[in-house]
Amino acid sequence: MTHRTPLRSFDLRTLLLLLLVGGLIGSAASAAEHRIGFGMHYFKSLDDLEDDDFDLDEDGLVPVFSYQYRPAGLFFIEADLEYHSDGFGGAVGSSYSPQVFLMFGYGLYGGIGAGVTVADDFEDNVSDVFYLARIGWSFKVLPRISFDLNANYASGSFSTLDEFDSDSITLGASVRVGL
Repeated sequence: MTHRTPLRSFDLRTLLLLLLVGGLIGSAASAAEHRIGFGMHYFKSLDDLEDDDFDLDEDGLVPVFSYQYRPAGLFFIEADLEYHSDGFGGAVGSSYSPQVFLMFGYGLYGGIGAGVTVADDFEDNVSDVFYLARIGWSFKVLPRISFDLNANYASGSFSTLDEFDSDSITLGASVRVGL
């Protein structure tokens, strides 16, 4: 007659539980998708930015590079980088605008984010943080290629200027490739 100690049965159950959880985590991690993309954004200031001292662009078409991390489920993260050759948010020269979003949905989606504008003519080369809201529609055109249409609202995107505190809207389109 063999006698099983409680410690051994506990170890076996723990081992089985760890294998089960590890398998679930591993399958979720393998279901994650990474996407890189390129597109264009059309931005428009919601207020008139006429100023004799500056030649500010109130609207324009700019390229955007993006990266998405889509783990299994409905939440995903996106990082964008816009390049403004004529400035943005009060910059009169070229500027970059990195932005990060937390999104929810698949196909139709929405989310919130934050960004800054980086330019040589800003104090410390970085603008104040502006906050973003996005809604969009992403759909596959080929197995690893998707197309994305989106609309964005940026609160305080021109707040670096003393005389202005304008928000802006952006309409965007991007092509993304799954890695």
